[in-house]
Amino acid sequence: MKNKLSALIFVLNNKKQVWVMILALSLTFMTMYIVNFLFLTTGESFKELFLEQPKKIAVVELSAETMGVGENANTSDEEYDEIIDEARNKIMSDMMKQEGISDVTYTQCLYSHYQGIVGKVGYHFPLLSADRIPDFLEHMEAKLIAGKMPAGDGEILVDEKIIKNMKMNIGGYFNESLYGQNFKVVGILESDYLTCVGTPQGYYNSGWYMVVSCDEQHSDMTGVLNDIGIKPTEYDRIIDSVEWAGQYRDMVTVQLDAALLGIIIVVTVFLAISILVAYISFMRSRVNEYCLYSSIGFGRKEIYGMIMREIFIIFGISLAVGAVVTCLIMLLMDKFVIGGMGLVSRYFSPEHLLRIIAAFAVIIGILQIPISVTINNIKTIDRMDE
Repeated sequence: MKNKLSALIFVLNNKKQVWVMILALSLTFMTMYIVNFLFLTTGESFKELFLEQPKKIAVVELSAETMGVGENANTSDEEYDEIIDEARNKIMSDMMKQEGISDVTYTQCLYSHYQGIVGKVGYHFPLLSADRIPDFLEHMEAKLIAGKMPAGDGEILVDEKIIKNMKMNIGGYFNESLYGQNFKVVGILESDYLTCVGTPQGYYNSGWYMVVSCDEQHSDMTGVLNDIGIKPTEYDRIIDSVEWAGQYRDMVTVQLDAALLGIIIVVTVFLAISILVAYISFMRSRVNEYCLYSSIGFGRKEIYGMIMREIFIIFGISLAVGAVVTCLIMLLMDKFVIGGMGLVSRYFSPEHLLRIIAAFAVIIGILQIPISVTINNIKTIDRMDE
């Protein structure tokens, strides 16, 4: 009785050729997954800013028309400003009466940014009097973990992730390239919302806004304004949970997914070509071996089964080696690079893992072409010279 053709014979007797292929496939897996890891780090890090912070705080800037103040040629600038202030104060007072709104204040804001591995996003945070900061921190569920609370003008508390991300330290100046030496970092905060807050320094700011403290269920400021009879227009600036969620979908999720898919397609095409050329060379060198198997009674189906088992062994080892090396690299990158940037990592991505496996499956499918041609042309020893 014939023994089953062993797939290990070729693997064990052709270590150099096999390990070249394993190395190529492992590096490909590593490249695909590490790129995804870096992109995913950006997406995960930005979630805190795009999807979590807006559940607690919103920034609103309304035009005079939206507030019901029209132009009047007979009104002086001072009188016009007073009318604007009165209309704004009325709107803020009405907003405060709405369920889920704990505070609304018109104040100066500063600009901060958060740099991901891919891309950067900016946001505003309020400048408040020192006596109001503890209440703001309580609302943001933030606690001081280093330094001191602001007491004088131009003193800033910064989230620990932002501190690392913007390469700042206690005693240094906040966003010095934009504000000069006007705002000093005096403390570090721990929070789930990238919380920053400080005290004003004269009129150095990035604008005046209505800063709204809200809860998650009432974080849609357009809805809140509609409830008090205000209809925002395209000329108003409303940065709330709805706006941030839309930006996250359009600027982060869609773009990163498209970029990753493009990378996988390009890598798969080049890998498929390389593996196809290499495997055709392997098979040509084994024609006599296949003919010998046929001469001693093995059918084409059995030879094909042996070839496929060889491929699955090679690809299986490649995936295992690639996964181990990838995990090690991710751990090192997280410890020495990503953590130092104040970013958040996510190691496991089942969706992307399935994409990589699908890409490898496509390559195995493409290899069926030379395999089928070779199998159909197998001859027995007595006909090898024909």
